[in-house]
Amino acid sequence: MTHQATQQETRAGRCGLWMWCAGGLLFFLAGCSFLSLYRYADWIILWQADQYLDLTSDQRRDLSQRLTPLLARHRQEAIPQYETVLVQSRQRLERGLTNQDIDWVYANYDRLRADFFDRIIADSGVVLASVDSSQVRSLEAAFQKDHAKTARFVQSPAPERLKKRADTIIDWLDDWLGSLSKDQEARIRQWSLALPDNQQFWASYQQQRQQELLALLRQPRTPKSVSRELSALLVVYPDQTGPPAYQDAIHQMRTAVTTMAVAVDQQVTADQRRHAATKLQRFIDQLHELQTE
Repeated sequence: MTHQATQQETRAGRCGLWMWCAGGLLFFLAGCSFLSLYRYADWIILWQADQYLDLTSDQRRDLSQRLTPLLARHRQEAIPQYETVLVQSRQRLERGLTNQDIDWVYANYDRLRADFFDRIIADSGVVLASVDSSQVRSLEAAFQKDHAKTARFVQSPAPERLKKRADTIIDWLDDWLGSLSKDQEARIRQWSLALPDNQQFWASYQQQRQQELLALLRQPRTPKSVSRELSALLVVYPDQTGPPAYQDAIHQMRTAVTTMAVAVDQQVTADQRRHAATKLQRFIDQLHELQTE
């Protein structure tokens, strides 16, 4: 799941504002219907893996067979957790948000993120242990392409990058709140522009993690050794393992977003709050429907 630097930072900003958007917690969503996306998750994962690794027919078949029970367990065990957290989120949203609510959001995001990656580690280790040198080169080329796009964005003028981020946040909140007044939009734009400009740290950290994965795949390896390294890369949350500059960037962004989220909440009208709660409930209903299929 490689994304552009602008998407990464926007997602970090959204995490604190996530009470208005169920998709903020389910980070693997890409904007389309959750039910449609989840029902085709096996195909999407296979396609993405093939894009980066140029899988052989045997590898595609093996991955496909692994995905069936993996996704079934995820539906039975993880989706109920998402539903519970989102129900509690709707309740918090309906009464109004506090700093403690945003801390609660981050804690649940971290927990469910770790749970998600922990579920895929063993099977991912088997697949990655089977790649050959040509597939490692294919992965490296894909990473280089991603990094080149990210670098072009990060090197663009800061005012241009920050404006794009603010526009994205405003569009997103306008969708979840039903519509923003001109005064609300002006305030949110001001707050969004004041968020830390940490995009260079996201880009450098992403590249560091990619290089660590490539180094792992260039060595003699077993499924067990790959799984162990993947756990260190993915399950252990980056703010515990990243360089000091990255940890500072995470802390600064979360602190700033917490302040902004509570400030935005204080500007929300009763109608907007009902609109957001209703939209969140529709997403909760979708999660519940998945469990009964």
